[in-house]
Amino acid sequence: METRKLGNTGLEVPILSVGGAPLGGEYGEVNQDLVNETIQVAFENGMNLIDTSPWYGRTQSEKNIGVGLKGIDRSSYIITTKCGRYEPGKWDFSTERIKRSVPESMERLGLDYIDVMQCHDIECGDLRQILDEALPVLRDYKAQGMIGFIGVTGYDLDLLEKVAVEEDLDTVMTYCHYDLQNRGLLSVSKRLAEKGIGVFSDSPLSMGALTAKGAPEWHPADSEFLERVKESVKLCRESGTTLESMAVRFSVNNPEDSGISTTVVGCGKPQDVLRNIPEIGVQPDPDLLRRIEEIFGDWIDRDYERLGPEYSKFD
Repeated sequence: METRKLGNTGLEVPILSVGGAPLGGEYGEVNQDLVNETIQVAFENGMNLIDTSPWYGRTQSEKNIGVGLKGIDRSSYIITTKCGRYEPGKWDFSTERIKRSVPESMERLGLDYIDVMQCHDIECGDLRQILDEALPVLRDYKAQGMIGFIGVTGYDLDLLEKVAVEEDLDTVMTYCHYDLQNRGLLSVSKRLAEKGIGVFSDSPLSMGALTAKGAPEWHPADSEFLERVKESVKLCRESGTTLESMAVRFSVNNPEDSGISTTVVGCGKPQDVLRNIPEIGVQPDPDLLRRIEEIFGDWIDRDYERLGPEYSKFD
């Protein structure tokens, strides 16, 4: 699989990576055998980066991944996880909690170091606490070799860029910002790349909105936009393809100079991996893409309101 540099970290990452939320049961039931097989199939196909969080499945994702990694050469894969989000509607970036969080994640994952540790959804936490407490703890753990690199994740692109640049961080991860509906990430990813900051683009299916199954109940998308998605699903079906295929093709095959290091797609079973791998290197049909954009209309590049800078309670 094609790889790209993750900023100035020295890490070479696959252009398509495994999102670990489904491995913790966030999108349906999962069992350990399924997790093990998903990891094996992903690694066999070059998707050797898994992103997770203690929040996914309330630590279950990290636990399941840890079991699935047993016996696999540690140098052959990259693990990124997060800290700061543990309970519904609550964030804790205090010195005490982050000091516990990193070794707890290491234990669940069965690792003696974590490649990238990220502050999770920073727009939802106390920014001063993140800057004055969480980041100093992470820097100390980095100096000890417990984590390789430090990043931030979230939805507010302006805040992510500001914190990453001013705090000289290694990576930024955002979601639902480079897909069929929203390309806002390009407004900052090139600038971040120029400063040596690696960029993760998460959720090419926009947290399930860009699918035939439809958005989950908790999704922040407006009902009017979801109706337009249904039109696009029908159009793709009539054109001999699927909206999911178009979405992944669009996201993963971003321009090499986009500044995006890797696209993270949730995978909860081997079929998810095997369905997405063939989309690499295949550009979406330009005419069909144009027609989807026409259906989306003024929803193109519009952020989800409940995930904007004011968002603090979304679970």
